[in-house]
Amino acid sequence: MTNCSISIIIPAYNVERYLDEALSSVRGQSEFPDELILIDDGSTDQTLKIAESYKFPFIYKVISIENNGQGNARNVGASLAASEYIYYFDSDDILAKDFIKNIKIQIKSSKHPDIILFSGKSFNDEEYQGNRWMDYNRGFSGYFYNRASLLDKGSLEKGLFCSPCLYVSKRVFWGEDALSFGKNYLEDEAIFYPLLFSCQSFCVLDEVFFYRRNRNDSTMTMIVNSKHVQGALNCIETTMALYYSKGFSEREYWHIKKLLEKHCVSYIVIAKASGLKVPYRKILSIIYSVRSINLMAKAPLYIAGVNEFQIVRKVGRTLKKLRYNIQKL
Repeated sequence: MTNCSISIIIPAYNVERYLDEALSSVRGQSEFPDELILIDDGSTDQTLKIAESYKFPFIYKVISIENNGQGNARNVGASLAASEYIYYFDSDDILAKDFIKNIKIQIKSSKHPDIILFSGKSFNDEEYQGNRWMDYNRGFSGYFYNRASLLDKGSLEKGLFCSPCLYVSKRVFWGEDALSFGKNYLEDEAIFYPLLFSCQSFCVLDEVFFYRRNRNDSTMTMIVNSKHVQGALNCIETTMALYYSKGFSEREYWHIKKLLEKHCVSYIVIAKASGLKVPYRKILSIIYSVRSINLMAKAPLYIAGVNEFQIVRKVGRTLKKLRYNIQKL
């Protein structure tokens, strides 16, 4: 098997100011995708009109649905895709000119891996007033046929970014009987590890193919609200489901546990920031279920609002000493 096909799926909601640039970056590819599916998520501006005005020399579908969130729009797009691989592209961002060409080269040369992860960069919209900035550099490259090795390297380099715009994956992993995005915010966080644990072969490229726009009023820059809280809770639930799954190695379970600890802390911080009550019993039940000493120490600090880095680091050092002393006994 040498040929490969890629479907690009774009969820779009009220992005009349940015959609033209995003679609132009697809039309300007040095090698075209095999299919482009744009899901208009009930936009109330000119988004649908702009989308329908475009023509491409390959299969292009524009589907308009009732507004139900970005995750649902992606799910609808995935259900319609016909290619071997799926790429989820946001409607306010930009693709590098050789994105499709290089991804197809890597797919063919690495014998069709389950997922290809790559790097990205941020850029500020002209009117953006915030200070959010993040460069999505993977920090490593290579082919991995052992999931634990990928997780070890990715964690070491802090390069396991979860955005669907930063990976191309096989279509077989997506659908009603497989993986689907949740309806609330942080849906990309919630689905990333379940996707990685569905894959067996991995290609990582530390090349920038994607440019993320920092702009006002996006889901990434808005003030946290109840949808963020529900999304954080969904992250915990999907990770707990992985934790209770069978057949993974001890090292893989270690990574799942670390992710669960991270999600629990995020949930506490987001709930407090949104003014909602933190469900202490649920956090305690998770601590008990996974026997997490780290989470047992950190959770009370974050619940109390004491989340300064130095305090957490001091607690971490104390816990390491405790583990060392226990191992000597």
